[in-house]
Amino acid sequence: MNQINEQLKALRLGHAAQALEQQREQLSTYAELAFEERLSLLLESELLNRNQTKIQRLQRQAKLRVDAQASQIIYKEGRGLMRSQMSELLTGIYLHKHQNILITGPTGAGKTYIACALSAQACEQQHSV
Repeated sequence: MNQINEQLKALRLGHAAQALEQQREQLSTYAELAFEERLSLLLESELLNRNQTKIQRLQRQAKLRVDAQASQIIYKEGRGLMRSQMSELLTGIYLHKHQNILITGPTGAGKTYIACALSAQACEQQHSV
């Protein structure tokens, strides 16, 4: 079994190797599963880890000025910010259509925060910013 771990690591499937160790330690939990199901769990674990690593890398490379979250955007009456419009932008449709966004407003209106929130959401959707 140690050979399998070494092979997984040689194939750069380190997280799958960790998941296999976890399956070995909790054998009673995984014993009832078929081979394909256990293999699927290993591969799913590896894919989830790779996706999360990619998102973290994209966020780091984006070098966003503000740690903005879309859920924390304040939709006050005087800002001219519509929740429906922001919801549409947060889906990332404009990225697939290769469209740009122009954010305008007076000083202190939160343009940078909105731009960072949209950028962070784009990173979550695995787009580079």
